[in-house]
Amino acid sequence: MKQLFVHNMVHDNPGLEKFQSAYNEPAFLKSRGVSGKTFDLFRCAQYALLWDGVGEKYGRRAVFPVNSEERAWAEKRQEEFQRLYTEATETGLDVSFMMDMIVFPKTVIMLFPEILNEDGMIDIARPLTQALMTDMFEEMFRVFPQIKGIYVRYGETYAQEKYGTPYHSGNNPILNGKEEYHHILINYLIRIVCEKHGREIYYRTWGFGEFQRDKDVYLKVSERIPTHKNFYFCIKHTAGDFWRCVKFNPCINEGKHQQIIEVQAAREYEGKGAFPNYIGNDVINGAEEFKWIMPNEQKRGLRDVIGVENSLVKGVWTWARGGGWDGPYLNGANGKNGEVVVQDGKELWCDLNTYVITKWALNPEKSDRYYVLQYAKEVLGTSDKDAQIFYELCLLSSRGVLFGNMHTGGKFPWRILWTRDQNINPRYLRLNAADAVECGAEEEVLWEKRHAVEIWRQIVSLSEQITTGNAVEYIRVTSKYGYYLYSLFETMYRANVYAFKKNEEQTRKAIAEYDALWLEWLALKENNACCPTLYAKADEDLDMLCYRGNYGFDSVINPLRDNK
Repeated sequence: MKQLFVHNMVHDNPGLEKFQSAYNEPAFLKSRGVSGKTFDLFRCAQYALLWDGVGEKYGRRAVFPVNSEERAWAEKRQEEFQRLYTEATETGLDVSFMMDMIVFPKTVIMLFPEILNEDGMIDIARPLTQALMTDMFEEMFRVFPQIKGIYVRYGETYAQEKYGTPYHSGNNPILNGKEEYHHILINYLIRIVCEKHGREIYYRTWGFGEFQRDKDVYLKVSERIPTHKNFYFCIKHTAGDFWRCVKFNPCINEGKHQQIIEVQAAREYEGKGAFPNYIGNDVINGAEEFKWIMPNEQKRGLRDVIGVENSLVKGVWTWARGGGWDGPYLNGANGKNGEVVVQDGKELWCDLNTYVITKWALNPEKSDRYYVLQYAKEVLGTSDKDAQIFYELCLLSSRGVLFGNMHTGGKFPWRILWTRDQNINPRYLRLNAADAVECGAEEEVLWEKRHAVEIWRQIVSLSEQITTGNAVEYIRVTSKYGYYLYSLFETMYRANVYAFKKNEEQTRKAIAEYDALWLEWLALKENNACCPTLYAKADEDLDMLCYRGNYGFDSVINPLRDNK
């Protein structure tokens, strides 16, 4: 079997300070066996084009006039991207980036109103729209010959001033969710990007309803599209977002097109690497919950679709860092203006996940355990004994996250988005608690949260048994971080469940434990320079630039205090 290619990306929080990560360094990526560096949306070459001659070609004025602010902005990015792309290619990495489809300079949209439909949306089906896109790609590949391929995004479009792209705008090219627009866009990209310019297109299925997770819909869309050696569908390994208790994506290894599997190493619904959260075993072999949510399915993990006969999977794309919004932050200066500082933090848990998935993809004959032990001994410098303890800790972290974040009984629809990033959605948490009480599943839910806390106690105990290597303190501190986080989750659910049951004594007890745990968690952060930033506490609406409904933890406790 031909070895898979492995691409890696760091996706910075839109509009905020950039992450400090070893994965930004091409030499580091090359040393880990990565074959391609994927730049995020905001280092996409579309933001570094000057559009010279395009307006005049159609009898209109220049898009970016000489000496204009927008031209100076684009020129600055062109210089920066040339440096970044060249550094990567000279290190031996293939260069790609994520690209929002479809985005133009605002001036283009103003000069060419014919590209807009009656709703004011850019319409990819219009010949002039495609002609302008062709002009864009002509300049892009002429100015940046380093580009190997493009990860095509659609759906959410982050071309706005608040995200640092003040001179561009765009919209989802799949207008009204119509399947036909996929065929128009893909056939255009194959014709212009793959055939004319010889570049690769990695077309993400994420962002179009059931196309991303329903095998029948995926086949209905994809079967009408001709195969091409430079065209791939890129599919998340989960049948949905990167959540627990969702099935392995049934679209993988189906149809006729080459595929890339997308894996996130720092999952925003599970702390972004602020505490142990090992995904390697789940992604490769199948998660624990698959035993009951997909008992009869044959495909459960990467092992079932990579290295098998007639596999369509040609590559794996890992997000080493990024996804979601804001914190927790692991290291360096982050936040809106770099005001959030973590002095001695590491990206160990994201690094471990990326390491295992990358190494396994390159050589799937080994087990995930083999690569975790290798990481512990060769990267962390542990003894053989401590490497074994480290692997046990990793496996437990997966179970701790499962029972702490989810409801495994399936007795009512569980709102997964009750927590993500550094915050809480108080409405969803309360609805989860209320539904549990209403359907008589409250003891089961509370047991799951208590069970998670017990697992995290075991993780802390194991971390204290590791005495060798260069990350002893970090492993211990972040294990305690996970323990406090999931202990707080447990008190938050317990307080709300008992409030719905009108048990004032138990509600007050849970609130008192919640307050005490916060003091201990704050002390952990204050006394350890390597500790990642904590989740938000204040009962206030958090400005996430895009994502709504975010508050600090107190938002689900303070209303219970007010009722006393």
